[in-house]
Amino acid sequence: MNERMMFCVGFFFLVVGLASGLAHGPGKENDFAGRRVLLIGIDGCRPDALRKMVEAGRAPNLGGLMATGTVSWNAYTGGELNSETLQETSSGPGWTTILTGVWRDRHGVMDNRFRVQRIAEHPHVFRRLKDAVPSAWVASFCDWPEIHRNIVGASEKPGVSFVDFCYTLVSAPARKGTDYEENDAKLTEIAVGKNRTENPDALFMYFGNVDETGHGVAHQNGRFSPENAEYLASIAVVDGHVGRLVAAIRGRPRYAEENWLILGVTDHGGVEKTHGKQSAEERSIWMFANGGLIPRGKVIEAAIPQTAIAPTIFRHLGLPAPAEWGKALWLGERGD
Repeated sequence: MNERMMFCVGFFFLVVGLASGLAHGPGKENDFAGRRVLLIGIDGCRPDALRKMVEAGRAPNLGGLMATGTVSWNAYTGGELNSETLQETSSGPGWTTILTGVWRDRHGVMDNRFRVQRIAEHPHVFRRLKDAVPSAWVASFCDWPEIHRNIVGASEKPGVSFVDFCYTLVSAPARKGTDYEENDAKLTEIAVGKNRTENPDALFMYFGNVDETGHGVAHQNGRFSPENAEYLASIAVVDGHVGRLVAAIRGRPRYAEENWLILGVTDHGGVEKTHGKQSAEERSIWMFANGGLIPRGKVIEAAIPQTAIAPTIFRHLGLPAPAEWGKALWLGERGD
C-alpha cells in the first residue's frame, strides 16, 4: 500500500510517494533487464535557438546526446492542422500531449487552466507503465506545478499514487518568476541524488527557466528568439543541468550493465514574449533520443509529432503500446 506525504516549506512544495518494498537493484536487476528511461523536458525552447547553441558549441551536453543519437529539428506541437486534434501551442496541452501520447481531441486539455480534461481516460505514460508493471519505480521532477497537480494528479486512481518520487518546486510569489533558474538547479541536485540512492526505471525531468526567460519573466530582457542573448544564455544554463544528470547516470556503479534511453523534447516555441497560436515559430519543436536501439548520428527530416514520446518510452522498455497511440512509434529499432 502506498502512503503519500505532503510538505510545504517556504516556496517548496514536495509530494513523495513511498512505495512498498525496496527499489529495484542496479544493472540488470529490474523488471526490464536493465532498460531504463530518462525524459528531459525543456519548456519553451525554440529549435532554431537550441540548434544555434549546439552548432556554436554552447550546448555541448545536449549536442553530444544528439550527435550520438537521433534528432529531429522538424517536430511539431499544436495538433494536426485543419483537424479536431488542433490545440493551443501552450504548456498545458503541450505537456499533456507529450506525457499521454494523444492530442487534445482525446485528452481534452485546451489551455493552461485544465478546466476541461479527460486525462483519467488517457493517462500519463508513467501511469500506464505502472499499470503494466506495478513494481516499476518512476519519478518526476518539475518546477511548473501544473504538471504534477493536473497531469499526474488526474492520472491517479482513487487512493493510489503511481509516482514513487514526485518533487515540485514552486516559484516564490515575492520573486515573481525570477527564481526559475535557481529552481531548475535545485531540481537537478535532487534528481542527481535520487540516481545515487535509488534505481529508477523511468524519470521525467522538467526545466522551466528557458520558457520564463522567453516570456521576459525570469529575465526582463528575454524573449523567444534565436537572436536574444538572455534566451540563448538560459539554454546554456539548462545544458549544464543536463550534463550533471547524464554524468550521474553514467556514474552509476553498474551503468555498464544498464541500457538507458535518454529522450529530450520541448512543448512549444514562441514569438517575441508569447505563444499559443499556430505560427511556425510556435508550432516548431525539437526532439532527440539517445541509447537503446536508437540509430546513432541520424537526423530525421520528416515532420514528427510530439505524440511520439510516450510510444518511444514503451518501445524501449519492451512494453506493447496502447492501441490509441497508433503508429506514432518514433525512432524505434529501424529508426522509423
